[in-house]
Amino acid sequence: MQVPILFIIFNKREETKRVFNVIRSQQPKQLFIAADGPRVDKEGEVNTCQYVREWVLGQIDWECEVNTRFLDQNIGCGRGPSKAISWFFEHVNEGIILEDDCLPNEAFFRFSAELLERYRYDSKISIISGNNFQPVQPMQLGADYYFSLFPSTNGWATWKRSWDAYEYHIASWPTLDQKRFLNSLFREKKYQLFWKQLFDWAYEKKPDDTWDIQFHYHCMKRNQLAVIPAANLISNIGYGPDATHSKDPTNYFANVPTHDLAFPVRHPGKIQRNYEADEFIQNTLFGAMDVDTRFKKFKRLIKRIIRYKQTA
Repeated sequence: MQVPILFIIFNKREETKRVFNVIRSQQPKQLFIAADGPRVDKEGEVNTCQYVREWVLGQIDWECEVNTRFLDQNIGCGRGPSKAISWFFEHVNEGIILEDDCLPNEAFFRFSAELLERYRYDSKISIISGNNFQPVQPMQLGADYYFSLFPSTNGWATWKRSWDAYEYHIASWPTLDQKRFLNSLFREKKYQLFWKQLFDWAYEKKPDDTWDIQFHYHCMKRNQLAVIPAANLISNIGYGPDATHSKDPTNYFANVPTHDLAFPVRHPGKIQRNYEADEFIQNTLFGAMDVDTRFKKFKRLIKRIIRYKQTA
């Protein structure tokens, strides 16, 4: 396979093996492997991380340029992946990015390669995603993919141009025309308010355990759209009690089955967002916030006054 691959690993033995065996079947000419360092407060993690690194390197039995970024100290599940992606794009202009719990099927690689080439110079496109979380698979679109506001990164491909100027702490948020920006995301105020509060939180709290919220901001700010396949091509197999964020194996997004795509890829007639599909993802994955009306503010004011009088 000619498309470079970044494989982000850490401490997951069995998941890493399953994902890497699919990568191995593709025999990429360039393979980048990034691993965060073990956490000092997790007993046995030094040995587990070392085992995973050595196992992966020991399975590379084809002619391949291998690049590694193995950290000695842990920098977290926010900085770890984001810095690995930045490192990847210091060496290549485009490629596939897989984490150790994102299991692709074989169609994902061909799909990614074809669309990386097709949209290489089209700045309207942010990424090529491997995910389709719609309830009916495959979707009846008349094409093999659609366009979405959401750059879903559970197995994806993109270009250096789409990662350039990524802001880990979204420093530009206060200076953005937020009203215009939020209006561009959704017509409904309840969704706009969700994203405002999320980006307010990301800017003010500067969390160290996430990087994809910031990437959503990055792509949304650029008014870009992601390519979403008509059938799901990636299954997240990392849900479980030992996961950092994804602990519930019954979660809607856990272990979603994958499906094949027919080739050659059928392309949509034009680049246009599928608003209905995005509404489903917004409601299912993100949710909404109640619009803060004057009446609600008035009720809260009255409650504060009552509490004050009761304690005076």
